[in-house]
Amino acid sequence: MTQRSSIPVVVVAAVTVFSLVAARNWAQNNEVNVQFHGFQDTRGVTVLSPTVDLSQDFTERTSLRLNFGVDAISAASDSCARCHRDGIRSRRQDVGLSVTRKFDGLKFTLGGAYSQENFYRATTALTSVSRDLNNGNTTVAGGFSFSLNQPVLHPTLTRENQNASDAFASVTQTLTRSTIVQAGYEAGRISGYQNNPFLRANVNGVMVLGQVPDLRTRQTVTARVRQALPSETYLEADYRHYFDDWQVTSNTLNLGLSHHFSPQFLLNASYRRYSQTGASFFQPEYTGAIPVYFTADFRLEPFTSNDYIGKVIYTPRGLIAWLPDGTGLTLQYERYQADNGFQAAIFSAGLRVPIKIFTK
Repeated sequence: MTQRSSIPVVVVAAVTVFSLVAARNWAQNNEVNVQFHGFQDTRGVTVLSPTVDLSQDFTERTSLRLNFGVDAISAASDSCARCHRDGIRSRRQDVGLSVTRKFDGLKFTLGGAYSQENFYRATTALTSVSRDLNNGNTTVAGGFSFSLNQPVLHPTLTRENQNASDAFASVTQTLTRSTIVQAGYEAGRISGYQNNPFLRANVNGVMVLGQVPDLRTRQTVTARVRQALPSETYLEADYRHYFDDWQVTSNTLNLGLSHHFSPQFLLNASYRRYSQTGASFFQPEYTGAIPVYFTADFRLEPFTSNDYIGKVIYTPRGLIAWLPDGTGLTLQYERYQADNGFQAAIFSAGLRVPIKIFTK
């Protein structure tokens, strides 16, 4: 299957960005953030991800955000191993657009996104609303999104449809000048094709394409704490509980500590613990009578993982004359270990360069 060049998409995105900026040179906040991010792991997989993000205020109440990104992947992971033993080069392109309108304490956002890669594309529409209460110490928010996902059943050219609907609600509360908490709930429903077309299940010694239900209902409960500590130190704690009607249940705990050694240097260390049960129909292999549902999708098996991350962010702030204020360099090392045998050591680096198009 041939890949289409991303150049036409880049050109269209660039023309759209600068035509929008030129049409409203009186805007209060015109900024383009150009970021370049890359990482490599021990499997030899390299991902390069340049992104462009435009933020613009048309008035005091109306703002627009446009983003475009590309992921260039040197070798796909396990998805296409049966067709390409050494992996296959892949590229994902995505573009998103959203408009936000403020009405006193209310804020409405309407937007959409489109993503295209070798064997998958997704089109999403979304909307959200938030309201500040209690003199700005409380924020209540909610939103809804709908996605049409279309996987290609590689190596054939057959394309299937999958519909995903998600709704969320959250409450964010400032408890003290140094403590913020948030509670959230999300419900989602997926219908249509949900098999993994790249994997084959062992059914009585025969490798066959899996068969899973075409309807899935998911629910998620989250809790977050942000705590400022003395000496420019900050604590982050997140908890997420997930469950669905395929009997997959997961718990995720994130703990992070950040410290500003100077206005230019920020050090962050974090730990993530994840555990999940398997789907009710998952088995390493199937024997006897052929079941109604069977799968080899590793995302549906029970496992536990630990993720250790160290990150340094350097913001020069005028130390390098040719870089604008706000430029930041990020270096990150990540060590991932799971009890299903998967391990990864990932080093990544990113550069963020904000560009002011116009000033007030």
